[in-house]
Amino acid sequence: MKINKFAKIVSYIFDGSYISIPAYLILNFFMLKTCQEILLWTFLCILFGSLIPFIFILILYKKKKINDLHVPKREERIKPTLVTLVSYMLGFFVFYILKAPVYLKAVFFGSFLTAIVLTLITYFWKISFHTSWITFFCITYYIVFGKWAIPLIVFIPLVAWARVKIKRHTVAQVLSGSAVTIITAFFSYSLFGLFKIF
Repeated sequence: MKINKFAKIVSYIFDGSYISIPAYLILNFFMLKTCQEILLWTFLCILFGSLIPFIFILILYKKKKINDLHVPKREERIKPTLVTLVSYMLGFFVFYILKAPVYLKAVFFGSFLTAIVLTLITYFWKISFHTSWITFFCITYYIVFGKWAIPLIVFIPLVAWARVKIKRHTVAQVLSGSAVTIITAFFSYSLFGLFKIF
């Protein structure tokens, strides 16, 4: 029972809507120079990367269109994933127009690209967004901070284990979430000149 409870806690903590807030803040805190820059870009990151998708999910929950904020049923995930996709796209264009630091434009382009693939897969199969999200940010931190971020990789199997343990996903689904994101993330960062594939 204690193991199941721990798995549920891990699952909640590493939900993209929640953990993205400190993740964006830490990223910008170390990459930007002034408090004004940190607050501005972090606010925009949270708005498009977390708040808009979460508010839409919350509205669906309040209207009883879904019965769980984690949206465990595949068929109920389509609308939230589409809204998330649009939110990432808007975020990318806002960052592009405002001439945001290149790493932020890369983050949102990568998020947008990953969301496209996950949305397409979700039409036919339930893939893990939890492992996708944690994989994306582990890669992001590695790209930005280098070898010092490598220990963060341990969170990927931890989150994968938790999702399987509480029976929200199969092993194949959590592995696929990470595998897809490894491809889309490294491609995106390569496109923006932050990582060289060859």
